[in-house]
Amino acid sequence: MEENNNDYENLLFYFAYKTFVNTADEIIEEYGLNRQHHRFLFFIEKAPGITIKDLLKSMEISKQGSHATLKKLKDEAFIIEKQTEADKRVKALYPTEKGTKLVHELNKAQNDLFRDIQKKVGNDWYAIMEAFASYRTGFQEVKYLKDDVKK
Repeated sequence: MEENNNDYENLLFYFAYKTFVNTADEIIEEYGLNRQHHRFLFFIEKAPGITIKDLLKSMEISKQGSHATLKKLKDEAFIIEKQTEADKRVKALYPTEKGTKLVHELNKAQNDLFRDIQKKVGNDWYAIMEAFASYRTGFQEVKYLKDDVKK
């Protein structure tokens, strides 16, 4: 069985992903936050009432790795923490109105970029990924690898 050279796909995904996340990173930095804050806030906003334990399990993050991020989100009033009814020792997380507004702003920026690209190139996944990747200067250096892809 012949093995495909997927270097192009790996790099394509990397550069496309970088464009996608940087769209939100640029906005969230204006709030003094970073990508980790965005991920936490996104999960909390999509699953209001999620326990800290379940959040960390879903995100595959250690408790130590979460403390500073959750503290900042609480201190800046993007989320609130409440005791659960079933067990007062367990803490559930909820987005505040401010937190929900920020998630919607970040999602809108990413969704708008995705829709703009789809309008330009259609629904072909390669074309979409290449359009995302084309925003990164490094992608131009590896575009030649596309010719090495065996279909």
